[in-house]
Amino acid sequence: MTDPVVIPFWLLLVLLLFALPTLFTQVFIPLWLKLWNRWSQQAFNEVNPQLQLKLAPFTLTRYKALAAQLATDPQLLDAAAEYAEQQGMTLEKLRGRLHKIALEIVPAFNPFFYFRVGYRLGRGMLRGFYRVSVGFADEQSLETVSSDDSVIFMSNHRSNMDYLLMNYLTAERTMLSFGVGEWSGIFPVRQLMRSAGGYFIRRDSNDPLYRRALERYVQMATAARVPHAMFPEGALSPDGSMQAPRFGLFSYVTKVFDPATSPDIVIIPIGINYDRVAEDNNMLTSSSAEFRSKGKRFIVWTVIVFGLRTLAEVLLQRRSFGYACANFGRPVSFRDWLAAHDIDWPGLDRKQRFEWLNRFGNELMTQVKTLIPVPPVPLLCRVLQQAPAAGYDKTRLLAKFKQSFVQAREQNAFVVLARASTQYSLQQALELTLLRGMVRYQSNGNYVINPEKQALIAYYAKSVEHYFGPAATV
Repeated sequence: MTDPVVIPFWLLLVLLLFALPTLFTQVFIPLWLKLWNRWSQQAFNEVNPQLQLKLAPFTLTRYKALAAQLATDPQLLDAAAEYAEQQGMTLEKLRGRLHKIALEIVPAFNPFFYFRVGYRLGRGMLRGFYRVSVGFADEQSLETVSSDDSVIFMSNHRSNMDYLLMNYLTAERTMLSFGVGEWSGIFPVRQLMRSAGGYFIRRDSNDPLYRRALERYVQMATAARVPHAMFPEGALSPDGSMQAPRFGLFSYVTKVFDPATSPDIVIIPIGINYDRVAEDNNMLTSSSAEFRSKGKRFIVWTVIVFGLRTLAEVLLQRRSFGYACANFGRPVSFRDWLAAHDIDWPGLDRKQRFEWLNRFGNELMTQVKTLIPVPPVPLLCRVLQQAPAAGYDKTRLLAKFKQSFVQAREQNAFVVLARASTQYSLQQALELTLLRGMVRYQSNGNYVINPEKQALIAYYAKSVEHYFGPAATV
């Protein structure tokens, strides 16, 4: 009974191989989850007291519990019952589908990842790519925004880096929940986005059950006072100018708003711009819809190639992307806006609400447009577009650059200057554009646009053209 049992070495390896999955699922994963949850709770306890907009308990709900809460929401179930009746189905058959949709949509926010891991990664990436510059139309007014309000940060959409930039710049005030599209559905981006508070949106989905589930999630999060980041343009600009906004998500937020009983909806407009948009060449060759239509394999390969190329550029020349800029505007109260226009919001029908919402939303996006910063490269591109075919020498170029700087400042634009110097800013912009082949230096001492890069020059110039065009007012 006590004699040792001898087994072949190969059999021992087979037994260990079969034991590893059990060891992994029953020991390592529970230990890791316990440790991760402990870190998350510690991060929450340390960070939350310091935030201007406190973390809502809703954001700390576990991923599967939050999905179950959405899938069993009474309003969603009522909509599902109506849909089931129209389709000749039973509600029970739809419950599984509702749960899958909920799992697809909801985030898995984690304070430790957001404020510790994600913040440091975001800061390192942004500072590796860019010099970050931030402006405020009225910083004191931002301090008046309260955790009792439902807060929305509304911005133009220049790059997929916008998410990172906004999260980084607001991390000392709050956490942001934001909608992300199919582009981020690949591993491990999807998991990272969920942990950072991202909820997933199918673009142009015709599934009424999905749209209703998304609507209810946004309404539930808003009622729980979870701050949102919204980009009404929906997709990146194919030509550099602001695109016509769509207010689908915003309509979800305001649909159940009652000035008498609901927390106020406070919108903080933000303008964003860059010396270099990471996706600029892709946007000039194909739209967001065309890019997505090429399939997940193409998207994954493009992202890998782009990431490696970008990493090489940053390693070879630190901060080769120039400036990334954000400009925060004054908060706008939806309740005050309704009162100023004497609107009985709950008493309006669907068509009337849509008309008033579009008016309000377009007013907000007009403010966003006036907040878009003017970094050195877009300003230089605009100057070169106005130059004669022979271009400008350095002296003439500097004079035109200074003149455009003054014009933009007269329009109350947030103009970003390197070392507070127009001359140094011009030099930096020239180095960036010469490096990319956008501008050529000729033997006669003049700087001219590379004809092959005309579209790229126009792409950057259009981002600031509204400060100089006929619509600009001094």
